[in-house]
Amino acid sequence: MAKNSRYRENKVKNSFLIATHRDYNTHAKIVVDQLESYGALGDGEIIICSPFSIDDKRIKHVKDEKQLNGNTAFNDASRSSNGEFIYILCDDHHVPKEILKGGEFLNSLTFCKRKFKIASMSSGAPCHIGAIPNFPETSFIPSSVMCRFPFFTREMYTKHLNGYVFHPNFNICSHFADNYLSYFLEINGEPTIECNYIRLQQMSNTDQVDDGSVEPYGGSENKYPTGYIESLEIYVDLCKNLKRSEPYVAN
Repeated sequence: MAKNSRYRENKVKNSFLIATHRDYNTHAKIVVDQLESYGALGDGEIIICSPFSIDDKRIKHVKDEKQLNGNTAFNDASRSSNGEFIYILCDDHHVPKEILKGGEFLNSLTFCKRKFKIASMSSGAPCHIGAIPNFPETSFIPSSVMCRFPFFTREMYTKHLNGYVFHPNFNICSHFADNYLSYFLEINGEPTIECNYIRLQQMSNTDQVDDGSVEPYGGSENKYPTGYIESLEIYVDLCKNLKRSEPYVAN
């Protein structure tokens, strides 16, 4: 207890970021309750970016002024964070107690020779970037594990991500921002590593928007979610123009 108190006086260890537009009590609050039950607030903070106010003294609220998508909301939340380690959490996924050991993973032998101190939490079998069916313009993208639930050090955030979680060009919809982050890691020779013991589990009550679209294949009608094609164009353009050792976000 004394150790946690001393840490709290000096600096924040973990920053847990959540972007949400869903009902707080049925989604993000569940994640907040879990983190509190694990003792995460002793040396950590929870930052939620949403378009509506939240009456919960356990969190730091950031107003989502843009109301574009989760990518921009996470970028806004990250600018208010102070933690040594930063975690990108969903409002519809349960978190395990092992999340408190994320810092140990990034400081382990696995990362001792890696420049980029970033990993992905798991949710079962890994997803991958690579060539996308029906889109030959993506054939140049190598197959690599996707960094879809990233957590990383503050140095990674400030020095190598240039103060962004997701590239700011992905402001149309939530697709492909994590693909580009994964491509950035792959092209720099440090493809994504998943931390298998920090496994997120999707909530059973998650509300889904049924717009008739199928992703990623588009089905027989080649129908994709709103903004998918436009965001794909941004993704392909960024990847084609990115060279090894170039910044994640150009000035």
